[in-house]
Amino acid sequence: MTRTMTVVKKSKLSDQVFQKLRLMVLGNQLKVGNYYLEQELAEQLGSSRTPLREAAIRLEQEGLLEIVPRRGIYIKPILAPQMAEIYQVLSWLETAAISIACSKPVDPDKIAELERVTNNMIAALEHDDLVEWAENDNLFHQILISLSQNNELISLVNSYWEKTNRARMLTLRIRKPPVQSSQEHRNVIDALKQGDVETAIAINTKHRARASSELTNLLEAINP
Repeated sequence: MTRTMTVVKKSKLSDQVFQKLRLMVLGNQLKVGNYYLEQELAEQLGSSRTPLREAAIRLEQEGLLEIVPRRGIYIKPILAPQMAEIYQVLSWLETAAISIACSKPVDPDKIAELERVTNNMIAALEHDDLVEWAENDNLFHQILISLSQNNELISLVNSYWEKTNRARMLTLRIRKPPVQSSQEHRNVIDALKQGDVETAIAINTKHRARASSELTNLLEAINP
């Protein structure tokens, strides 16, 4: 095996370990505030300590964890001020997406998708299936952003959405039933059907601000 092939293989392995470890953190499989030994995590991921350490360094740069000498890998708490900032950015980006989308008639198929996932959210709440509700809420906002047909905007939103999902899933069972979200989604859909960009933006901005306030209050209670 040549040196180039060896380097490529190591790089691919490092990336795989990074993605797996990142999903474990974002999915709350690794508990906030806990320490984990590098060897323990390496065994879980089926790797050696070297790619695990490389992955941890990259995630430390993202602010998701901290490598603590002689203690292990510390999963950092989700701080309310940081989440409030992320929601503010998401609101701005979705405003841009709605503005682009309403510059021409919105694709009826996309409107139908938005209506379908909103109905799924309502059905999920009726069955107290909060995980299903959260998945469809996620889908609604992904479809909303996709209306822009701007790949850079879509990619940027997804990078922020991953971080909010960690907090949302952490607080899912301690929040009030999110009934209001479904109605707000329906109001956004109605405005999009009419091509009323100002109303759609106003409703979505208020929706994001309310969701941010609820989430940050819960995070402050968890991490006083």
